[in-house]
Amino acid sequence: MIALMKMVVNGVSTRKVSQITEELCGTKFSKSTVSELCKNLDAIRKAQLNRSLSDDEFPFLLVDALYLKIREDGRVRSRGVMMAVRINSDGYREVLGMMVGDTESQTAWSEFFSSLKDLRLHGVNIFTSDDHSGLVMKCILMCGVF
Repeated sequence: MIALMKMVVNGVSTRKVSQITEELCGTKFSKSTVSELCKNLDAIRKAQLNRSLSDDEFPFLLVDALYLKIREDGRVRSRGVMMAVRINSDGYREVLGMMVGDTESQTAWSEFFSSLKDLRLHGVNIFTSDDHSGLVMKCILMCGVF
């Protein structure tokens, strides 16, 4: 069951998970069974992304957006997923925050950084991002806040 959930977390569709388990294990799980098994993943993900960051320092922070096609209100559209990833002194990467937005505007990045601040993000020494104008302006305005 854990392997099924890991596949879903890593972006494998429920239909594909069903096919893979049948090929590997000889057992068929319906799409609805896979969905039911993974229902609790949303709560786990929300808890992980909303935890307090006050206990640890995050010396290296990577910030960027990934664009995905999603179905929303009966049509497919491109949405940006803004992400912050920390790298600790051992080189381990961890997603600290995510937020879905329409664009990478300064306003959207402001909301995202405010959410990280609300989680008590601190101790950032090196901050990297791409050259997107909304992000660059927000980074310039937020310098020293972390």
